[in-house]
Amino acid sequence: MDKFLDLAGIPLLLFVILVYYAIRLRITGDSTIIRGKDKGPLKDEKMYVKQAAGLMLFLAAASLLMMVLLFWNVKVAIAEIVVCILALGFMWKRMNDKYGEQG
Repeated sequence: MDKFLDLAGIPLLLFVILVYYAIRLRITGDSTIIRGKDKGPLKDEKMYVKQAAGLMLFLAAASLLMMVLLFWNVKVAIAEIVVCILALGFMWKRMNDKYGEQG
């Protein structure tokens, strides 16, 4: 059990946190959860929240995959999470350009 927690602890914690915030974001529909209160208005807050929650769930699934891969090959697991984070960054920028701040 200790070896499992040593390998899987951080990816599992990341998974739980991401799922919690994705669900909270989706239920409340409040973009200030991830953007802060000092940001300007969004072009389409409803779609921004929906897309952001989906991207968080994508990263949560990637962290679960990383956890499984850690038991097989650590280098592959690290490469997988790096690729997923880069993809997330690209998709987040596209989402922000499409639904983000006006002006």
